[in-house]
Amino acid sequence: MLLYIKGALPPQEIRNRLMNPGSEFEQALIKYLEGCHVGEFHGGNINAMQLKKAAKNEQAASGGTEYQNPTLTMPVPPPTLCNKKTCSGCTECSRLSRWWSNFWSTDDLMLKSNVKSKGAKGCLNKEGICMARFPRELFEKSVVDHSDGSLNVKKLEPDINNVTPMLTYCLRCNTDVTSLLSGTAIKVIVAYISDYVSKASLKSYQVFSSMYDVLHENSDPLDAEVKRKDKCRRLLMKIVNSL
Repeated sequence: MLLYIKGALPPQEIRNRLMNPGSEFEQALIKYLEGCHVGEFHGGNINAMQLKKAAKNEQAASGGTEYQNPTLTMPVPPPTLCNKKTCSGCTECSRLSRWWSNFWSTDDLMLKSNVKSKGAKGCLNKEGICMARFPRELFEKSVVDHSDGSLNVKKLEPDINNVTPMLTYCLRCNTDVTSLLSGTAIKVIVAYISDYVSKASLKSYQVFSSMYDVLHENSDPLDAEVKRKDKCRRLLMKIVNSL
C-alpha cells in the first residue's frame, strides 16, 4: 500500500530544509520517522531474540504446553481505555499494561517472518549477489548527509526489513515499511504498486487448462518412495508455478 500524508512538504522542500545542520526541522523529522518504522527488535539484537525463543520453547515443553507460532495466531485487540483523569491503577489500566506487554511479541513475529534466511536460493544472481539487497546497511543512529540532503534512518539489524510494529502486530507476516523522501522513489513505488493492483486475473478455462497439463505430466504422482505429503505438496507447487 502507499499512504499519502495530508499537508506533507514536497520532497524537494524537505531536502532544502535538511541542508541546515542541527535544525529543529531535522530533529523533528528524525523523531517522527523513527516512530513510524524501526530496523531492529524491541527487546535486543537477533541473538538475544533467538535465546528468548529457545527459553520459551523449553519452558513450554517442561510445562506440557506447546509453543504457538505467532504467524498462525490472530492479534488480540486492546482493552477498553481508562477515561479517568486521575487513576491509581484500575482494572482497565492493568489490562492495558498487560496488553502492551503482549504487544511486544512482535519481536517473535519479526523473528519468524522478517529475518532473511541465510543462503536462501532464488535470490542470488550469477555473481552470488542477493537481489533482495541483503544484508542491509546499518546505522547506529539516524543521520543526515548535509552534502545532498539524504537521510539514513537508524537501523541495527542487517537481515530484516524496516517494519512498523503496529502493522506487524495486525498483519502477522513479513512487511517492508519505508518513507519516500524523493520524487524518484515515489514514482518507482507508484508504478510498482499500480502494476500489482491492475494485474488481470486468469480466466477459468486457463486455470483448468494449466492444472490439467501439470496433472497429465504427473499422472502417477503418488507412486514413489517419497512421502505422500511431500509428493502432494510438490504437485500443488507445480500447479501454482504454472498458473
